[in-house]
Amino acid sequence: MATTFPELDTRDLPVGAHAASIAAAIDGLSVGGSFILVAADDPRPLLGRLKADGHSGIEWSVLELGPERFRVEVRSRVGPRTVTDFLEGDHQRLDAILQQVARLSADGEDDEARERFAEFETGLGWHIDVEEEVLFPAFETNTGSTNGPTTFMRTEHVAIRQLLVACGAAVAGAGDVQRAIDELGKALAAHNLKEEQVLYPVSDHAVGGDAEREELVEKIQAF
Repeated sequence: MATTFPELDTRDLPVGAHAASIAAAIDGLSVGGSFILVAADDPRPLLGRLKADGHSGIEWSVLELGPERFRVEVRSRVGPRTVTDFLEGDHQRLDAILQQVARLSADGEDDEARERFAEFETGLGWHIDVEEEVLFPAFETNTGSTNGPTTFMRTEHVAIRQLLVACGAAVAGAGDVQRAIDELGKALAAHNLKEEQVLYPVSDHAVGGDAEREELVEKIQAF
């Protein structure tokens, strides 16, 4: 079965109670703890405001982005982060979800496999978008390299998106799920290794000091 987290569903709460309820859930997190926030509208702007208002020790990952509901995993965190910390951690999170999809599919739990794959698809789509829209431009500006690693990563992103579509079709019943997951997993493993060994560390080094690195991570988080 997939890992479950405590859930806070704000859809039935009065609008004015959302911020207080979410803040209370954040305050109740233990170190490394997390909860799933469910909302009728995108809760990320509210989470951003709560961070600015003093609940700074959190980060989040999108699981579902509407249109009927939004689900975000909210986690506690300690200390400053680097690009490597944050995005390598997201690689690991996504890898774990894809492995769960494979296990669920092999066990014949097709409905849950589709639900988990939808979370993976949303998360990987966000991850690729934030790299192309935030990280890669920052890398190119800070290093002066516009025809280096980011060019290759963008090309590989195109291929990964194609494999993601094929994998989604297989999970939906139109193909060999295990084969599609294996192909996508292999492409991601090779791609992620390049990012973790080259692109992310160089980004951290090129951006400047701790404050500048944290600012870049915050831009990534807020995307």
